[in-house]
Amino acid sequence: MDTRNQIPRVWDGASRPAFAPRPRHGALCAFAVTLLAYTPTMAFFDGAPEYGALADTFLFFFLVGTLAAGVAVAARALQGASQSTAPRWADGAAVAVYLAATLGFVALLLAPQPLPAGAAATGLAAGLALPRLVCAWGRAVAAPLDRALLLCAFVACVASFGGWVLALLPLHLLVPLFGLIAVVGSVPLLFLKTGECGVSPDPESVVATPIADRGPDGDEGAAGKLGRLASVTWLPLLGLAVYAFMTDVMTHSAFGVVQASYLGGIVAALIVAVACLRWARRPLLPWCYRVLVPAMGAVLVVLGAFPAATFPQEMSVVALYVFYIVLAMLGCALCLAVVHGRELAANLVCGFAVSMVAAGALLGQILSSVLMVTDDFAPWLSVLTGLFVAVLLLFLGRAAWIELATPYHDGAPLAAGARAIAPGSATAPGAGGAPDSSPATAAAAVPEAATAPAAHSVRDTLEARCASVAAEAALSPREAEVLVYLARGVTPAYIAKSLVLSISTVRTHVRNIYRKLGINKREELLHLIDGE
Repeated sequence: MDTRNQIPRVWDGASRPAFAPRPRHGALCAFAVTLLAYTPTMAFFDGAPEYGALADTFLFFFLVGTLAAGVAVAARALQGASQSTAPRWADGAAVAVYLAATLGFVALLLAPQPLPAGAAATGLAAGLALPRLVCAWGRAVAAPLDRALLLCAFVACVASFGGWVLALLPLHLLVPLFGLIAVVGSVPLLFLKTGECGVSPDPESVVATPIADRGPDGDEGAAGKLGRLASVTWLPLLGLAVYAFMTDVMTHSAFGVVQASYLGGIVAALIVAVACLRWARRPLLPWCYRVLVPAMGAVLVVLGAFPAATFPQEMSVVALYVFYIVLAMLGCALCLAVVHGRELAANLVCGFAVSMVAAGALLGQILSSVLMVTDDFAPWLSVLTGLFVAVLLLFLGRAAWIELATPYHDGAPLAAGARAIAPGSATAPGAGGAPDSSPATAAAAVPEAATAPAAHSVRDTLEARCASVAAEAALSPREAEVLVYLARGVTPAYIAKSLVLSISTVRTHVRNIYRKLGINKREELLHLIDGE
């Protein structure tokens, strides 16, 4: 059966299937809890005989190798190298090298004498193999943004709790258990070939790109690819890099009982899970930027203003980790959503993300362990957090101004049909989540219990008509998905935020749809879908 032109179903926030944990997600949790590049994980072994002599050396070379390999993976993807060009045994070799280097370093920590050269060699080997493992995991668990964010919350909660438990174990129990968990977190990659939504390692679909983003040979240039990726991921990935820097320069304790990173990870995961399940809407991304992240930043500022040695001030340490871990989850979820959309190569997305995180952690390692610029980074972390919040506020202000000052020039007005909003929602947020002013808003304000059957019927009919039009015009799967949003009357900005795409990519899809359908404006599109 040919499914090339079958249109993806556009679910509204109330009816999209919830994230369901699978065995591969458990393996991903095991991979996260045993990642030695994460400083709290490295601290599991602070009671080992050679920990003080080897830990910094291993971590430095680990991060150097990760940064170099991440840049190389992203660069090859920018040049158009396909995953299929790599030898079939490459993933197996990367898993073997990573496991051997990680477990070899653990063995060095228990050796009777320190071996700095061995720590450097194992760190470099593990770092060089890590980006390939991350790319494989990205392809294996790629999902739409809402499910990807729930997956990140699940992994953060399980990994934080698991790390908390492992940190309490004596060394003679920790070492064999850590080795077993590391195997569970790496070996399954040899058997995971596709993601939960059918994302193949080497997708055949190629998205058309704007002329301005194309290179001299007519193909999309490296600047265009990086621009599209950075436009939707730069802010949360910057937060993820800052978090990596923060955890590398110092470790905080929450109330003297547990590391703040573990408690913050659990709290952040619960907040994100509740937000996704209770208030998730399309587009989810602006809601996180404009409601969730600023709210957590406000809590952090208020708690940090209390005097030292008070309960609120102690809670501000946890709030700091919650703030950055939520940003980290948002960054990871965005990358998974981009991989799922197959607009950009998984190696480019994951290599770019790994490089940013490794650069932040390496900077922290150099400042704290190599240059030893200060013994107390706590005041500098407050300054760094303040700078990041300032960047966030400038980003939100600029986005709000652009939406206010930019007129809407996309064909017919939204009043062309009651389907101009997502069925089952009280408002149809535009690019910034603001209520839609079209006449359809009044219809959507009817109680959900009274309109749900009719809304589902309208949605099914609309999607069926769009599927028929897409099949006749031979639209690509992504163009068919965009067609549904156009038929609902939403703006390109709304589509971009819903599908985690750049505005330029959405506009290119719209131009291609109009060209293939032989139309020039939205009114003609609506008439075509209505069969008129």
